[in-house]
Amino acid sequence: MIARVLGPLRVTVNGTSVVPTAVKAKKLMAMLVLNSGRVVQRATIERELWDLDAPRSASTGIQNCVMWIRKGIGCAQQGDAGRVARQTLITEPTGYRLEVPGEQFDVVCHQRLVAEAGAAEVRGDLTEASALLNAALNLWRDAPLADVPAGPVLRAHVRRLEEDRKAVLAQRLGLDLRLHRYAEVVGELHALVALDPYDEVLHEYLMLALYLSGRRNDALTAYQQARVALADGVGLEPSHRLRGLQKRILASDEAPAARPGWAGLVPEPVRA
Repeated sequence: MIARVLGPLRVTVNGTSVVPTAVKAKKLMAMLVLNSGRVVQRATIERELWDLDAPRSASTGIQNCVMWIRKGIGCAQQGDAGRVARQTLITEPTGYRLEVPGEQFDVVCHQRLVAEAGAAEVRGDLTEASALLNAALNLWRDAPLADVPAGPVLRAHVRRLEEDRKAVLAQRLGLDLRLHRYAEVVGELHALVALDPYDEVLHEYLMLALYLSGRRNDALTAYQQARVALADGVGLEPSHRLRGLQKRILASDEAPAARPGWAGLVPEPVRA
C-alpha cells in the first residue's frame, strides 16, 4: 500500500486506487492513513463524520464505511483478498487501525528527511541539510488532503501538517541564507511574503537576502511594505527585531560583502 496525504488523498494497492468515492468513507480513509499504525477511536470517527450530530445509526454507518474500504483493498489484492483486507484494516476493541508501510507513506518520508537534515546541520553540513529539507518539501503536491471535505478532526490534522511545512520551509530558507545564497532565494521569498504577509520571519529573511545581495534600497522598501501589511492587516507595528534590522540597514554605508557578520542575524527557525 502506498499512501499520500500531502496533497489530494492518494492510496493505492498494486497500482490500483483504493480511495472510496463516498464522502464519509473517504474521510475515514484519510483518518486511518494519518494515524497509520494507531487505533482511531470510534468516538473520534463519529466526530469527524457527523461533528456533534451523530445519528443513532452512526455505528452502522461506520461499519459500512469500513466495509467499503476493505472491499476496495481486497479487489486490488491477489490471493485471499478478504483476509489481506482484514489484516490491513484491523478491527480493534475501541476502533480501527490501518497498517501502511512507513517507507510508502509520504508523511513518514517527510519526517525522516527532516530528521536527517537536522543531523546534517548538527555536524556542520549545511549544504546537505538544505538539500534534504528541499527533498522533504518536494513531497508536497498541494494543500494536505486537498480533495477531502475535512471535518473538525481532519481540519486539526491539516493545520498541524501546514504548520510543519511552514517550519521546515523557514528552516531551509535560514540555511540557504547561512550558505550565502542570497540572490537565489529573493524570488522565492517575494512569493512567500505575498502569500503570508503577516509572517515577520519571512519579511526579515527577504530584507536580509535583498541587502546581502547588494540591493539596499529594495531591502528598505521591503521593510516599508511589511510595515504597511502588518498595520493594515492586523493593526500592529513591526516587531523590535524587524525595526532593528531596518535601522542597521539605514545606518550601513558599507558594501554587504564587507559585513560578513550580517549573515549571523538570520534567526533560528522553530524546528518542525
